[in-house]
Amino acid sequence: MASSKNNSFRLFEQEREYANPMVATLADRLIDIRKKNIAASLSDFEGSAHKLQKVKTLNQIDFIDDARSTNTNSVWYSLQSMTKPVIWISNVDNVEKITNDLMNQIGEKVKCVVLQGVYNTDVYDRFAEMGIPVYVEMNMEDAVSQAYYACDKGYVVLYAPGAAGTNGLSYREKGDQFQNAVAQL
Repeated sequence: MASSKNNSFRLFEQEREYANPMVATLADRLIDIRKKNIAASLSDFEGSAHKLQKVKTLNQIDFIDDARSTNTNSVWYSLQSMTKPVIWISNVDNVEKITNDLMNQIGEKVKCVVLQGVYNTDVYDRFAEMGIPVYVEMNMEDAVSQAYYACDKGYVVLYAPGAAGTNGLSYREKGDQFQNAVAQL
């Protein structure tokens, strides 16, 4: 053991019989913390549920669930990842959160926007000013149906809400609603 002369932090001044079990307990806790952090990190990988999850392909139209995109930065990443023209189902409710970078991605990749649920007219107007067709649907089934009929073959219907806690639902619940609506097509 380090003497108090060499141990300026005085961490292990207790007798050896107490120090070893204490170190062993601390090491066990650190390992447990690492396991929990690793599990949490793995659950956030792109392959996890509701993160760029391919739900179905119907008539050469892909349906992608990205319900985890609960802010506009996440939506930017989602759009950046798309290699096909996009019909975007969105819940963005605040025009101030729409960045110029996101607007550039929308202009480049989005062919139509379907605002699902309660919407802000400023958001609607912002997309309409870009010359992009904008539809408003109150429930997910109608939003998915509208998006499907707005598509051409080779398009992607992307559900990336861009807002958290829309209608009091978690991203999991919203993603499940999207997947159920796609299954009904």
